[in-house]
Amino acid sequence: MPRTRLVWQLFAGFSVLLTAAIAAAFWVASVQLAGQADESLRQRLADAARSLAMLEADRDGPPDAAAFENNAQTVRTATRIDCRLIASGGTAAVDDTLAEAAARGGIASRSRYDGASGRRSLEVAVPIGTRRPPVAIVLATADAAESDRDLATWQRRLLAGCLGTAACAVAAGYVLARRVTRPIDELRAAAARLAGGDTTTAVPATEVAELADLATALSRLRTQLVERGLTIGRQGTQQEAVLGSMIEGVLAVDARQRLLGINRAAADLLDVDPDDCAGRPLIDVIRNPDLRRFALTAIDCRAPVEDDLVLHGPRDRTIRLRGTALRDASGEGGAVIVLNDVTEMKRLEHVRRDFVANVSHELKTPIASIKGFVETLLDGAMDDPADTSRFLGIVARQADRLAAIVDDLLALSRIEQSEGAGNLPVETVPVASILTAVTLDCGPRAADRSIRLEVDCPANLAATLNAALVEQAVINLVDNALKYSESGKTVWLSAAASEPPGPRELVLRVRDEGCGIEPIHLPRLFERFYRVDKARSRNLGGTGLGLSIVKHIVQAHTGAVSVDSEPGVGTTFTIRLPRG
Repeated sequence: MPRTRLVWQLFAGFSVLLTAAIAAAFWVASVQLAGQADESLRQRLADAARSLAMLEADRDGPPDAAAFENNAQTVRTATRIDCRLIASGGTAAVDDTLAEAAARGGIASRSRYDGASGRRSLEVAVPIGTRRPPVAIVLATADAAESDRDLATWQRRLLAGCLGTAACAVAAGYVLARRVTRPIDELRAAAARLAGGDTTTAVPATEVAELADLATALSRLRTQLVERGLTIGRQGTQQEAVLGSMIEGVLAVDARQRLLGINRAAADLLDVDPDDCAGRPLIDVIRNPDLRRFALTAIDCRAPVEDDLVLHGPRDRTIRLRGTALRDASGEGGAVIVLNDVTEMKRLEHVRRDFVANVSHELKTPIASIKGFVETLLDGAMDDPADTSRFLGIVARQADRLAAIVDDLLALSRIEQSEGAGNLPVETVPVASILTAVTLDCGPRAADRSIRLEVDCPANLAATLNAALVEQAVINLVDNALKYSESGKTVWLSAAASEPPGPRELVLRVRDEGCGIEPIHLPRLFERFYRVDKARSRNLGGTGLGLSIVKHIVQAHTGAVSVDSEPGVGTTFTIRLPRG
């Protein structure tokens, strides 16, 4: 609906009232002028008729018609008033009413209009003498055309004056309306700027009491808006900082499952753009029916709800969901959903269960063997020297196996502690010295199995690292390669610096020509007690912790270890360490 500005409403109202007042004044003045004009003409007619009546009243007997006519002609010539003498009671039908009124009450008058000629005349009847009924009546008649012309002239002048006055009054009214509404317009403009977010705008002052109160209220409102805006801004910044720093994903939906907000962690988990999600339906942003069903459940339930969700992709991830319903003052619902990526935790739980099962199994086997042979010896086998020697040899080997497992567990624990504390002692050493120590340690075993051990390392290559731990890691890899290589094969041990423009790294490789590893085993190869071939690994004397120790030594140096293998061809382990 179109709205009219206040200045025009005030101006229009003032103009209507002014027009009505001037029109009424003009009408009243016109009526008064017309009455005065007729009264003036009537007075002239009465004076003329009265003067003739006085002349005839001085005569004794009836009026002298000839003398009256002479006197009337003189008056007619001087005043253009036509005077006639009529007998009491009237001598013409047209004069009967006026004559009778004069005979009864003295002077009588009337106005007559001739429709044929369009002229108006005024008649006055004056009785002669004081008797009732009078002896005769003088009838004075005059044409009102001149009087009407004068009246029209005065009316035109009056109308011109009224119109001029009205024009001045209208102009003054417009100026007054503008002056009255200017403070209101200024307050309206200030309020509009304030509503638009411009809190620096000044509220104009005014001398009008009501508008001054309104200006004061706007000033208070501006102050409150500034304070509230600062508070909301601080809260928004704090909330954004909290949500942005959370490793948990957080998203909020309303009762119609429209996305109200999502933090970076949740966007990364769900692979969406957080800047393109606000206000959109959840079904358009996240193509996962399980999450949408959980959101609907969280909205409808008053108590917090939890569930696990599997996100399928190149690497399946397990997400733990916790939803809490929201209720605002208007009764509108919604929910806040917290997402935790528990994939690694699930994997670690699985690894822990496997570790407990594996370590129990690894310890149980030698312990059971030792216990069995000791019981056999106690049951009488000690009497046979040959059996005693053989059984004690088995017990010694199983005890050595237990000691090796315990030593590896202790070494792994120490490495993990250094890895977690970040205080691994390092120094700059030549890499060739480390490989020489590995060759001295593993050379005899390689010679016993007729396996060639070839080393390739630049003499001037140096790196900042913990030499003892790196030596242990390389020994574990070489020992592993010797175990799974046949006689006559070769194990290559190499060290080199990475080529620019990549990072400065030391690259250590151990390559064999062994039986190789199936691809299905590669992701879990560095887990504790994980064995590709359990029976063969135990027969070869392995504890199942060697590769896990290698992994944690490399991680303690903030490096990385990888494996490439092809069944029937061989396996290559690669260690990448920062050179410092």
